[in-house]
Amino acid sequence: MSTILRTLAAATMFAASQASAATGDWPQFGFTADGRRNNTQETILGRNTVAQLTPKWSANIPVGTSSAAVANGIVYVGSTDNHLYAFDAKSGVLVWQAATGGFIMSSPAVKNGVVYVGSDDGLIYAFDAQTGAVRWSAHTGSDIVESPVTVAGGLVYAGTTDGNIFALSAKTGIVKWTKGTFYHADIWAPAVAQGIAYFANVMGELDALDARTGTSLWQQRPGGGLSGSPAVDGGVTYGNFDGRLEALDARTGAERWSAGVTSGSSAVGKSHVYTASEYSFLTDINTANGDVKYNIYTHQAVRAAPALANGVLYAGSVSGNYAVSAYDTANGKLLWSAATDRIVAAPTVSNGMLYVGSASQFTAYGLP
Repeated sequence: MSTILRTLAAATMFAASQASAATGDWPQFGFTADGRRNNTQETILGRNTVAQLTPKWSANIPVGTSSAAVANGIVYVGSTDNHLYAFDAKSGVLVWQAATGGFIMSSPAVKNGVVYVGSDDGLIYAFDAQTGAVRWSAHTGSDIVESPVTVAGGLVYAGTTDGNIFALSAKTGIVKWTKGTFYHADIWAPAVAQGIAYFANVMGELDALDARTGTSLWQQRPGGGLSGSPAVDGGVTYGNFDGRLEALDARTGAERWSAGVTSGSSAVGKSHVYTASEYSFLTDINTANGDVKYNIYTHQAVRAAPALANGVLYAGSVSGNYAVSAYDTANGKLLWSAATDRIVAAPTVSNGMLYVGSASQFTAYGLP
């Protein structure tokens, strides 16, 4: 097929997808910029239907830590073969693919018809969501950008593996501000809420900065490592520090409460925080006071952040029983599971579909 015909086909598919776009899109790593990883618009998959999930399509691409983004009927995911892929979300038909100069371990974000993603070549890329054409690329001053990209307020936020954090213009790619962190360590996914950008790294540092200027507002360095991305909800910032979940005042960094749990990445619901850990524990913590409702051993070691949607928590394992699983948030009961190979990417739930990247393929699950 000629380049012109491929472009026309992609445009036709994209236009049709936009016309029928559902409200349950998952456009960036945290679902929204605040990083809660909770699809509050999902109505198809839930406790009563998730047991019926079945594989709908798959693509033989190696997915590292890139978690899928879904927008306007298209699912976008990065690969360790140096490409960003765009598939029709329901059928799996390839819409386009675009190359970068390195592995794509970063999770993409979609906003206003543009897909943003970091690469191990040290660049942030902006691709046209319809065609895959490069809008711009910008160097961050580092060799590797593996953190998920967060988009908010016309800016693109990300971090590098050597601990630099930055914000770029979403329209032009011009760097608005950049800052080095104390520990110079790998950055987790940024969270942005109420004019504050939150960056955490694997060494246990959490920085809160003015989202527009990069001015430091507060910082926590409790040490012991930090095992997940920050999340913000109701004026509280949640951080998974080694051996405990910290609830911090989002404006000041003052501790609200601390819960002794087996640390892991989190998803935040209406009044509960759910963590799934590399030590195979699933934990439900009350956001009001830090009380633990349940702490269940699952036999699945989870390194990537879970996904929350409509009363179900989804998580994939990196060791033990290799699988992607769905749990009832009310009691931690296992509702569904499917065998996979090693999963290091966070799952995505959108419009009745579950998207999971593993070491050898990208799979979409849906209802019969």
